[in-house]
Amino acid sequence: MIISTIFSPYGEVKRSVQEEEAMLLVAFGTSYPEAQAAFDDVEALYKKELPNTEIRIAFTSDFIRQKIKKRDDVFVDNPVTGLARLNDEGYVNVVVQSLHVIPGEEYHDLMNIVGSFRSIAGKFSFRSLALGTPLLTGIEDYRAVSAALGSQFDWITDSGRRAHESVRDPGETAVVLMGHGTGHPANSAYSQMANLLEMDYKNVFLGTVEGYPELDDVLERVKASGAGRVRLMPFMVVAGDHATNDMAGDEPDSWKSIFEQEGFEVEVYLRGMGSNEAVVQIFMAHTRAALGKPGET
Repeated sequence: MIISTIFSPYGEVKRSVQEEEAMLLVAFGTSYPEAQAAFDDVEALYKKELPNTEIRIAFTSDFIRQKIKKRDDVFVDNPVTGLARLNDEGYVNVVVQSLHVIPGEEYHDLMNIVGSFRSIAGKFSFRSLALGTPLLTGIEDYRAVSAALGSQFDWITDSGRRAHESVRDPGETAVVLMGHGTGHPANSAYSQMANLLEMDYKNVFLGTVEGYPELDDVLERVKASGAGRVRLMPFMVVAGDHATNDMAGDEPDSWKSIFEQEGFEVEVYLRGMGSNEAVVQIFMAHTRAALGKPGET
């Protein structure tokens, strides 16, 4: 750790500066201890790839932060307090990396926060403050995510697609990925991702909880595939509340229950994409681009 001290022309100590870079990973957040493992995996990879960088995490969801504080007496920074804390500790070279899946409302709020901190002048300003983009930003990201998820599909049978057959093959498996969805225009990212997955793989479908494609759209496509089994997976960085309850819960309106009611055999994969190293490497590529070091390994 290198610390330099800034003096005024009159000899007064003005501020201690830490020359090493600091990283603030920013996610929506989760209060589920099991889901937190995905964030731990992300943080561990960042520490491995950037060993000389101070790594911190912040959540954009005030509800989740307050729940953790009340339940565990643990304070989790939001992006504002996280950046202010790094600033107060003397870090002047900071990169903020979004861990959001799409550039929706949460990410645009984060952009505004980073922009506000960049506008600070004087001794409390950052020397450099970079922002890394979400998972799905450009078409190359969609292709990379599709390829990265392939390791989770390697158990699918190699038999041909049985589109529009009325009799299901119990040996044929369809993968159904659950994304969050949003009312923000960035929700269109899910349709683009769904189309690419269907082009790249047999019987792999993507739907959302709060956007489009909806569950009914996915259900019809799965029925048309001829598959007799369904494997549910979260298309989220962590397998938190939506994955645990809306996707895999035992309530009659969960995706698991609805597919079972339709006669499918259902299995559940409860791991977030943050535990898929190939997916995290896409975030890492965005971080390196933000730092102006895209070619480093």
